[in-house]
Amino acid sequence: MNHEMIQWTSGNVRIEVSNLGAELQSVCVGDGKNLLWDKQDQFWNRVAPNLFPIVGRLKDDKYRFMGQDFLMKQHGFARDCTFSVVENDSKVLRLRLVWDEATFRAYPFQFQYDVIYSAQGGLLWVDYEISNLGEGPMLYSVGGHPGFAIHGALENYELRFEEKFAADRWMIDGAYYSGATERLEVDGTILLRDDLFAKDAIVFRQPPFRRVSLCEKGGEKLLDFVCPEWDAVGFWTKQGAPFFCIEPWWGWADSWADTGELSAKQGMYTLVAGAFKQHRYGFGLID
Repeated sequence: MNHEMIQWTSGNVRIEVSNLGAELQSVCVGDGKNLLWDKQDQFWNRVAPNLFPIVGRLKDDKYRFMGQDFLMKQHGFARDCTFSVVENDSKVLRLRLVWDEATFRAYPFQFQYDVIYSAQGGLLWVDYEISNLGEGPMLYSVGGHPGFAIHGALENYELRFEEKFAADRWMIDGAYYSGATERLEVDGTILLRDDLFAKDAIVFRQPPFRRVSLCEKGGEKLLDFVCPEWDAVGFWTKQGAPFFCIEPWWGWADSWADTGELSAKQGMYTLVAGAFKQHRYGFGLID
C-alpha cells in the first residue's frame, strides 16, 4: 500500500503528515528546526501516532461488548489505517477515517474520526473530532503520542510547570495499571532521568496543570505543550532514545482489575447517535 506525505504551512508553522494514521512526521516552528524526533526503529517505530478507539493496552488485547469478544492491539487501529484528506487550505489540514467492514469487525461502531491540524499563537494545534454515525451509543477513547527530539543524555533535560503541584502517579505493572499510586510533590520542575521510567511512563490522571514546557536543564526551552482539558497525561521515553513523549489522553490502559467489559472500562467516552465530540492539544513556542 502506498502512503502519501502531505505538506502544510500556516504562517511560521510548517508540518509534514503521513496519510497513514494521519501521523505527524515533522513540525517546524519559526527557525526551521524540527520539534519531533527523526524515527529510528531500533528505539521506536513511530513519530507521533494518533490513538483511537482505545488508549493503551487491553488485558490480553481483547474486550467484550454485547456478549461478544473483540481483539484490539495497543492504542487501537487508527494509527495503522489510511486517512483521506478532506480539507487542506491556509487555515486547516483535516484528515478523516470512516468506519468500514474491516474496522467494524474489531470495533462494532459506525464512526467518523477526523484529525485536524491548525496553527495559532506560535502553536500547532491538533484536534480530534469523533462522530457517531450509528443508531446506538458509541464508546471510545482517544489520545496523542508525539515524540519530541532530544540530544544526548536524558539527564540534560527537565519539565517545567507554571505552578507547584502535588499529584498521584499511577503505577504500571507490565502493560497494565497495578492500582497503586505514588504521590509526587512537584516544585515547578521535574528533572528527567532514566530511572524515572524504569517502570514505564509517568502517568497523571486529571492532571492539575494545563501547560508544561520541555527544556534543557536550567536553560533553553525547547517547546511548550498545552492541553485545555485532558483526562490524563503520560510522560515516556526509552533508555538512550533520542526522544521524549508528552502524551495527552482521554482514556487510559486497562488495570489488572478490569473485567474486559467495554461498558465498564474506566476512561471511556459515550456518544449518543448523531453526536460528535472534539478534543485538542497544542505544542510549539509561546512568546
